[in-house]
Amino acid sequence: MPILRRGKEKIYHIDHLPEKMRVTLKTVMDVNLHDIAKYYGLKYLTPRVGEPIFIPYGELNGKFNSYEDAFEKIYEAIEEIKEEGHEEYKQWYPNAVFLDHYRIVFYSTTEYGEGVIYGIGAEPLADLKPSLDISKDDIVVIGMSVRIPSAKYYDVIRNRRDEIIEAYNQIYSEFHAKYDKDKVYVIEVATYYMKKFFDVVDNYFKTLNFTNNLKGKTAVIPLFSSPAKKDGKIIDIWREYFKNYFEEGNYYKLEALQAIYNEEFINKILSVVKDNFEEIILVSEKKPRVPDLLKDLKITKEGENYVMLSR
Repeated sequence: MPILRRGKEKIYHIDHLPEKMRVTLKTVMDVNLHDIAKYYGLKYLTPRVGEPIFIPYGELNGKFNSYEDAFEKIYEAIEEIKEEGHEEYKQWYPNAVFLDHYRIVFYSTTEYGEGVIYGIGAEPLADLKPSLDISKDDIVVIGMSVRIPSAKYYDVIRNRRDEIIEAYNQIYSEFHAKYDKDKVYVIEVATYYMKKFFDVVDNYFKTLNFTNNLKGKTAVIPLFSSPAKKDGKIIDIWREYFKNYFEEGNYYKLEALQAIYNEEFINKILSVVKDNFEEIILVSEKKPRVPDLLKDLKITKEGENYVMLSR
């Protein structure tokens, strides 16, 4: 099938699209929540070659009564070609499970007889099934980034989702007001897209066993590095501990996950866990450092990305 279907207009620049489509695309590119995806053990897949799910701008033309209509048009276009794109992604990520959510990026390609075709790439959110090989009873995973059969899960950010959305809306509204001549950022669109992310995540994990009770035999705690020391609102932590990003205009480097996983917050979790569990397993991308609060516990086992502690 040709990339640009017969009868579709060739559009050379995003600014030539209808206003609601143009604004929708530019807004969702800012707020894909890649850091929160990491918290859930998910990631947006990066193609090794090209963009397997490529949508020319001509496929996104039309009349739209609302931003939501424009958003739905994007997903309709993705739906038509995603299966073929997923097959290509499977060559690079054979264990991936695809979720119905996408990171939108600018992309252009060439086609014989058409020259350069401009549009967007849709990079799928996926589960690569990060697992921890633990065969124990009564496990509570405090976080969501590892999968352990029969474990219960305590989602530490579930009650902060509205705050996460509000924080990203605040900083990107500020960024576009300062640095974007067109000032293109619509809170309505961004909120819709971020809420859709959480809806997709909730639907995917609906079969897991969740708990609000931090008691059990073994606690598994995925950790994420952060320079932030004090706990508080996400936006306040950003402004205190990541102020150079604001000063340099690098708003895109701000991550809610780094604000949430500050030292004070982690110590609160560890304090409760230390009293209520017999064993604690700390997990991170690299072998975690044992926090001072747990230094009196004995290391019983350790690996490349975990440390197991007990009394």
